Amino acid sequence: MRTKKIKQAVIVVFLAAVLVILMIPLVWCVTLSFDRTALTALPEFSLIPKEFSTYNYEIAMKAIPLWRYFGNTIFLTVVNTALSVFFACTCGYAFAKGNFVLKNFWFVFMLIVMMIPFESRMIPLYIEYKSMGLLDTYWPLILGSFSYVYGMFFARQNIAAIPDSLRESAYLDGAGEWKIFFHIIIPLSKPLIATLCILQIIQQWNSYLWPLIVLRSREKQVISVGVALFNAQENAIIYGPRMAVAVISAVPLTILYLILQKHIVQSIAFSGMKQ
Repeated sequence: MRTKKIKQAVIVVFLAAVLVILMIPLVWCVTLSFDRTALTALPEFSLIPKEFSTYNYEIAMKAIPLWRYFGNTIFLTVVNTALSVFFACTCGYAFAKGNFVLKNFWFVFMLIVMMIPFESRMIPLYIEYKSMGLLDTYWPLILGSFSYVYGMFFARQNIAAIPDSLRESAYLDGAGEWKIFFHIIIPLSKPLIATLCILQIIQQWNSYLWPLIVLRSREKQVISVGVALFNAQENAIIYGPRMAVAVISAVPLTILYLILQKHIVQSIAFSGMKQ
């Protein structure tokens, strides 16, 4: 028993040390964002601002339209998350409980498509959207949400574990497929839906390459591209404002993850018990 406690203590100390090492750069980033002396030169390392001020945030707000970028990102995140999760659940339900021609073939075909890197499909997609006149619009960023392949695979695995007796009882009561889906499958898939929403929100919020390619107007850009463009400016050798922009862009997603992270654990536990 004593040896076990010693091992646990060593593990806790080791993990705490690793956490401290990982947190130091993040804390320094926040410190620089509130340090007025970090405007034109990088001050010596310190976890406490030498001259506490919000001046760097004021400069960042004036340098780029952060609120516009936030609005664009929130709009795309909400729309894409709603579409991708809804169609992932419907397709997952069809593959798990449906009975149609070549069901297994289409499921394997879907998984094969998922394995193809996006970079290899990027140029054909760009040419396709260009021929349709959809560049510099949000449609190239939205239309892909109708085929959230990983979500379909994950939804199929979870929905397949729901007993068929529930569906059969609903059929006997005269319920159709849509009623069964909304009144039985969806309520029993809340951990699944929460996990897919979190994964999609993180993916959409951090999306960079595809928005950078298809959006040409700066006022239509998302927060990740806006921050990168600000840091890439020739006159952007201003450490404080750059750190302020990084902190502002990361705070919403960090708060959301801290609030909803328990749902990921619940979904994993739920899936494991069902399997």
